[in-house]
Amino acid sequence: MIIFGAILFASTILISCSLNEKDLVGKTFNIDGYHSIEFTSSTRYSIYQRPHSCGGEGNWSIQDDKIILGSNDSGCESTQRIRGTYSRSQLK
Repeated sequence: MIIFGAILFASTILISCSLNEKDLVGKTFNIDGYHSIEFTSSTRYSIYQRPHSCGGEGNWSIQDDKIILGSNDSGCESTQRIRGTYSRSQLK
């Protein structure tokens, strides 16, 4: 019984540590000192570049505990390049 309880406790900790949409939606993060990303819904994000006031929107998802940013529709090339796979620790 003690072993079963320990396994259940460890499983609960692992499950609760997994990244999910609720951890990100409605929050804004700095990705590189110039770009801020706001996760506006469970599938959409807004991105804003300082100091050029250049922004856009795109799609995002979570796969294997990584954040996947799809292309965005920004008019600035450097902002368009902010796509790809990120860990939660990369977003400040």
